[in-house]
Amino acid sequence: MKDLIASQGSVTSPSATRLIPNFRQWLASSTSQMWKAMLFLIVLCMQVPAYAQNITVSGAVRDLTGEPLIGATVMVVGTASGVSTDFDGNYTLTNVNPNAKIKVTYVGYNDLTEEVNGRTNIDFVLTENAEVLEEIVVVGYGVMKRTDLTGAVSTVGTEKLNAKGAPSVLENLQGTTPGVNITKSTGRANGGINIEIRGQSSINSSTTPLFVVDGIMCDDIDFLNPQDIERIDVLKDASSTAIYGSRATAGVVMVTTKGGLNVKKDVKASISYDGYYGVNKAAHKPKFMQGQDWYYYRLGKFLSPMGGDNNFAAQTSQWMLPASYGLGQALLQEKIADLQSPYVMKELLASGNTTDWIDLVTRTGSQQNHYLSVAGASETANYHFGIGYNGEEGLYEGDSNHTISFKGSVDARINKVINAGFTFNLAQIKNSYADGDAIAQAYRMNPYMIPYTEDGEIQHFPGNKNTLGTDDHQFTDFINPLDRMRNSIEKRTTYRALGNVYLQLNILPELYVKSTFSPSYTSYRNGQYIGYINPNTGKTYVDNDVHTATVLNSHGFSWTWDNMINYNKTFNKVHSVGAMALMSAQKSTSEKYQWQARDVLEGSDWWNMGTGEYVAQEEKKTSYSSYSENSMLSYAFRVNYGFMDRYLLTATVRWDGSSKLADGYRWNSFPSVALAWRANQEPFLRDVNWLTNLKLRLSYGVTGNNKGVGDYNWMVGIGNPTYYPFGSVYDYGMSAGSVADLMLKWERSHEINFGVDFGFLRDRITGSIDVYQKKSNDLLYNLELPLETGGMKMYTNIGKVRNTGVELALTTVNIDNRDWTWSTTFTLAYNDNEVKQINGISDQIISTDATKSLFVGYPVSTIYQYVWQGAVNDKPMVVPDNQAARDHGYTPGDKVRMCDYYWDVYGVGEGQPYVKDRDGNGTIDEKDKAIFSGVSKWSGALTSNLMYNLPGKGGSIDFGFSLYGKSPFWVNSSFLGGDYYDLHDRGRGKMQMDYYIPAGTIVDAGGMNPDGTFDTPIYQMNTHYGKYPMLSGGTNDGLGAQKDYYQASRGLEKVWFLKMKNITIGYTFSPQILKAIRCQNLRLYFTVTNPFVWTKYPGFDPEWASAAGKNDGPSVISYQVGASIKF
Repeated sequence: MKDLIASQGSVTSPSATRLIPNFRQWLASSTSQMWKAMLFLIVLCMQVPAYAQNITVSGAVRDLTGEPLIGATVMVVGTASGVSTDFDGNYTLTNVNPNAKIKVTYVGYNDLTEEVNGRTNIDFVLTENAEVLEEIVVVGYGVMKRTDLTGAVSTVGTEKLNAKGAPSVLENLQGTTPGVNITKSTGRANGGINIEIRGQSSINSSTTPLFVVDGIMCDDIDFLNPQDIERIDVLKDASSTAIYGSRATAGVVMVTTKGGLNVKKDVKASISYDGYYGVNKAAHKPKFMQGQDWYYYRLGKFLSPMGGDNNFAAQTSQWMLPASYGLGQALLQEKIADLQSPYVMKELLASGNTTDWIDLVTRTGSQQNHYLSVAGASETANYHFGIGYNGEEGLYEGDSNHTISFKGSVDARINKVINAGFTFNLAQIKNSYADGDAIAQAYRMNPYMIPYTEDGEIQHFPGNKNTLGTDDHQFTDFINPLDRMRNSIEKRTTYRALGNVYLQLNILPELYVKSTFSPSYTSYRNGQYIGYINPNTGKTYVDNDVHTATVLNSHGFSWTWDNMINYNKTFNKVHSVGAMALMSAQKSTSEKYQWQARDVLEGSDWWNMGTGEYVAQEEKKTSYSSYSENSMLSYAFRVNYGFMDRYLLTATVRWDGSSKLADGYRWNSFPSVALAWRANQEPFLRDVNWLTNLKLRLSYGVTGNNKGVGDYNWMVGIGNPTYYPFGSVYDYGMSAGSVADLMLKWERSHEINFGVDFGFLRDRITGSIDVYQKKSNDLLYNLELPLETGGMKMYTNIGKVRNTGVELALTTVNIDNRDWTWSTTFTLAYNDNEVKQINGISDQIISTDATKSLFVGYPVSTIYQYVWQGAVNDKPMVVPDNQAARDHGYTPGDKVRMCDYYWDVYGVGEGQPYVKDRDGNGTIDEKDKAIFSGVSKWSGALTSNLMYNLPGKGGSIDFGFSLYGKSPFWVNSSFLGGDYYDLHDRGRGKMQMDYYIPAGTIVDAGGMNPDGTFDTPIYQMNTHYGKYPMLSGGTNDGLGAQKDYYQASRGLEKVWFLKMKNITIGYTFSPQILKAIRCQNLRLYFTVTNPFVWTKYPGFDPEWASAAGKNDGPSVISYQVGASIKF
């Protein structure tokens, strides 16, 4: 980078400048001019005293483009005299010694010191700091220049991180980093977020990346305010993460908050505010049956074959309603004995009085985030303090999340030898939860159920005969979900506190010793009360007399003590050597107490549980207490070497010893080595003007998984109480709670990574490509043991998994001139996850849960399920070449009607569902299940940012958007497999579905004639070939012989999606406009989050397609208005 530039002011008077060069010549030419010489000397002497008097110095501070730098610090060196530049970049210093020095500092720019030399006007032009431009990357126990980096590390800054306007940090991170798979697990407020880095390397769902916040290790970052984060560095390959040893197999997420060290020295205090408020709307709702659709569905579920319910055939001749009662029962005739009485459903449909129950249970929510901070620095200390509020009111009444956070950081330079400082993060998180069962019930309500009375009160039984006005016919006695929502309350209050305090001794310029103590505390209270009184019934809102309160108190405390010695020195400007040695001790404790009582005092929630009856553990396992602890001792060493700033080496090794394993298995080592070659620094490439950066990286490392091992998995624990009979006497004892594997050991991952970092056309095009393979051994699995063991389970090491992938990150500056700036960032990741070995002998573990089985050659996440292929039709088909066809007299290759073939071979007729007979033996059993991958191999994102500088003092306008998507993967959808597609019942709400309708089926009628015949019946003229089975009320709900297999498999769905994550337009005011309010920066913006989703998934949202019913729900579109301001 160019040095800082100062324009020259006058040093001496103009007359002296002209006279001095000619003085000797003038003196020699004529002695008669002596008087003039004497006169000149007198004038010259008169100027000397003027220099001894203090002067006023003024000028301007600008950058290389000529833009004024507002708030730059201008100081007289060695004094306390200083000022900040105004909104035009101007400054004025009074009482300045003519021989003094003036120093200018500004965040992100090189300092400039100039001698005054009597000048009264000095302008400064600052250039950007090369180290800022040459980005610093946070790695384990230190930082590195990105140019010196040898591992695979991705960085996301605060501006990019917060552009999406999501309520959580991880959701903002989604799509910004290739190889980091972030997925929401629910659409509800308070919902969780799953994160994977480079695939699933462990079978344990609890294995997540290690989060390190300002050097403090923690399990999550939900408590952080998104605006408090300065940057996130994701360590992806094993050479980067091995320094964290047994906790790093799933990757490491380094979070740097806005702390004192981010503030440049000699910067006066500044106050910043960032915040937004948004309105949330339910969006992308699935298409439930409305009035007319559900009318036809209800009628269809009363159909039966002509001649009786069991009169089925390959192609049933005609589907009809039982004439005497079918139509009246189906359409809710008011009087069962009067065939001419009105039909309630027809009247409600004609009057438009049907109900959209999704609209009733959802609401307009809100979302907001605010962060106010103050930061500053002097020669001896830096500080940053901030307070934040993050709030969300969910789409369901009762769902909410409110977080108040407080952050502080101070770093002091006590003297040349001692540095010290501290940082802390405090948070209070208050969550409330809507009744999940009530929400699930709401989606089961059909549009003809009546939610409110004529007086506007909640109709307690919206689907029974009294509400509907019939003497017998009804839908159901379901309690109104709006009442169910009022029956219970659940709230959680969480307190988080973590921080560190450090002392650093700078023994030599190249050597320092640092000791850091980092405590972390988490406490929460979760209270639930069930059984509020309904004043209209005198009982609870669910019509019982059960009043149950449950409270869970949990406390966790952990501390880490890191002692580090660090050495960095460059020899002969060629050899750069860095070394770090670490000793780390860690301990964690956790205790929980849960107490449940029934028949507690009404209205006292969980605050007066002594008024109720204690519910003991042996009765329902709802009251208990527990304590757990673990500890770890670690040693680590890292060395960095660089030769000529071109050839780079990083080597690390860490030894961890954990109390979670038995003696003999507690200690293990985790080494890594990485090489890098900065090819663009070679002489033969330095003159290639279009090549800005070209670095090749190769690394290998070993990491472990500490999270997958419980604190006491290697020990036989205590189980439930047991009473042993000895004659007529019973003695009390405790049975074993588990079977222990004393040889339990670490999960270990070995990873090799090759990467290329590149920059072209003066970094108009930058990016990286990484190719990796990670092999994980000794995977932990909770194995189901034979019944002879008592049906117990045991954690043991069983197998191997391999992840192979490619990651691409590409940033392009498409336009960059005085008026326009347009940049785009594209990320793409591919990961192939495969189980390589199970126990060394078996190739599968079959679980009763369709999503928990393991198969060699397939991903860890699979679905083992039957394959539903649709509904049998009457079209021709080719006879398959299998044993079943031959056994039933069919010739493979012949063409027959499908309904004839399936009726003869499987007993399945037209319109009924059929599943794939994979082994072709004519019998559907476990062998016909197939394996489906539950993992998306490809994911990608695109971010675009466009800025236009308005003419004059008009400020600038920016526009940005981001897209995120995943390639197809399979899910076992609770939504598709639940009530909404279940053809078993005829009173619950359903999804719109394309079901099969044979020709000749009655689909409607105006009523019944006195003689019992249909009035104006309507029949299906031609067969409608739908995907879903036909509707009927026959045997097995009309689903035929393969009903159970169909019901099990209909939740299987292939899913892909592309989401528009956010669209933002903003306006930044010109500095000249902000003069009046003494403001340095002001930006206003409008953001829409999740406005569009492209997918074929028919449920709520493909991102959480596998969520359970009570956690499922609409995605959220948020319309936000925000501001960013700095004084």
